[in-house]
Amino acid sequence: MLPIPTRDAIAAFAGAVFVLAVGLALRSSFAITMASTFFVGLALVLGATMPLGRRLRRERLEFAWWLDHGTGVASGAVIPQSPFDVRCYVRHRGSRPLDVSELEPLLPESVSLVGRPRAIRLDGRTRTEFRLRLAAPATGRVVLHGLAIRLRGPLGLFDTPLYFPNPLVIKVLPRAAARQPRARSMHRHASMARAGRTMVRHRGGGTELHELREFLPGDPFKSIAWKASARRGRLMIKEVEQEVQETRWLLVDISGTMRGGPLGGRKLDFALEAAAAEAVDALESGDRVGLLTFDSRLVAHAPPGEGKAQRIRIYDALLASTEIVDEDLTDIEDGGLVGLVARYVRQQDGIDFERRGEIDVAGLLAHARKSLGDERERDVQASSPLGRTLRQFCQARGLPLPHRADADHRKTQALAQALQLVGGRSRSPTSILVCTDFDGVLDPSPVVASLKLVRAHGHRVAFVLPDGRGFASEPTTVLERDLSRVYGRSESRRLAETRSLLGKMGIVALVASAGDSPALIAGRARGARRAA
Repeated sequence: MLPIPTRDAIAAFAGAVFVLAVGLALRSSFAITMASTFFVGLALVLGATMPLGRRLRRERLEFAWWLDHGTGVASGAVIPQSPFDVRCYVRHRGSRPLDVSELEPLLPESVSLVGRPRAIRLDGRTRTEFRLRLAAPATGRVVLHGLAIRLRGPLGLFDTPLYFPNPLVIKVLPRAAARQPRARSMHRHASMARAGRTMVRHRGGGTELHELREFLPGDPFKSIAWKASARRGRLMIKEVEQEVQETRWLLVDISGTMRGGPLGGRKLDFALEAAAAEAVDALESGDRVGLLTFDSRLVAHAPPGEGKAQRIRIYDALLASTEIVDEDLTDIEDGGLVGLVARYVRQQDGIDFERRGEIDVAGLLAHARKSLGDERERDVQASSPLGRTLRQFCQARGLPLPHRADADHRKTQALAQALQLVGGRSRSPTSILVCTDFDGVLDPSPVVASLKLVRAHGHRVAFVLPDGRGFASEPTTVLERDLSRVYGRSESRRLAETRSLLGKMGIVALVASAGDSPALIAGRARGARRAA
């Protein structure tokens, strides 16, 4: 912890150098003496600041921080683009006060600091509390790595840097998490396991009359309304609407084509918000909901369920899609992982595993295992124990790994497999919402075959297609504008072909732009499925 000169010290040093140069040029002993006095004074102040580092190590300052659940949005949830507070404290066990001139939390790119924290004073034998206001642009899991501070030395000419490595994990949930739950009535006369809010029209006994109509050939005799038939002198059929519990499936594309653009403005962010809004509506309506995410393969699978526990499982699966570390889905090998983790450990924990240009892989692996503790149970796919542990470490510490492009166009098979899994066998009432850009689906025949099977089983399907033109960054150069026009034409053609392909099978496909509300688009897709 060597002292760092402040702006005042740099200005004083520059002034002394200038006075010395003038004195030497004019051969002025007074100017040379004055400059020498400045240099000696700076050296004395630096010497007086040096013991501050040893004093801090001896007195052992303590730092802790946690999320303040009393601020932010409803239910204490952290949601994108809504500021939230992190409460902090520093315990000073020494007797002499300390002046903190600068506070700088070490943050990932997925979260930003709102305003600059003010300087604080740490009185002796006290615990000083303060707050940091942060904001995250997109849904995901963010890790705050620690807090860097600067302690002001004598005369404010030199600061002593100090870093507190203390990772804090914060889950940024979709905006649907902040929605106030609505009351839901239970109907005991439903024919399914229990009532939901999905209206199913059928003939015969039920809960709510829809219409009386004349008897037609093929209508069952048990559905005849005998009293109404007697009054009208001809056979009448009673049709009713009944609220039943429905199973809703959410299929979300998390491939590389969904990840382009700034955080909070990606097609993936829109899809996560739309899926969360649909999941919350399903759970509040008494329906069961399940989730599948897919890339070049199926990634996360949350079986259908209900209640608060299912909502948490859905949120966890959606958040996991933003921190992919599996070997087959990321573009980094074990050698690159070793270097990445070694640099992080050196900066975060102050442990250097590099010896004579070589990294002590065994020591680094042991340190990563010790740091993970119980978090080693994370489900990560890797071909070697070294890669599995280091990828688990990257996921736990929020270290992003580069996503691997789907060069083999395996997303087509993954989407077809997902559709078969959720609707290829079951014949119970199922509603499927698919959020995908259909980019990279060159031969849609496997998807078409799966959709025909799902439709043959009586399930209702709707697609939400994010329009990449609205999610792309604004071009700033002539080349970027030309590429944007070419990409826009390709995107428009693909969306038109996809809607035509799905429309021929009676499937509604809604095109969504960046300015649309994900919850509104999910609601429109829900209405389109029920009307189909």
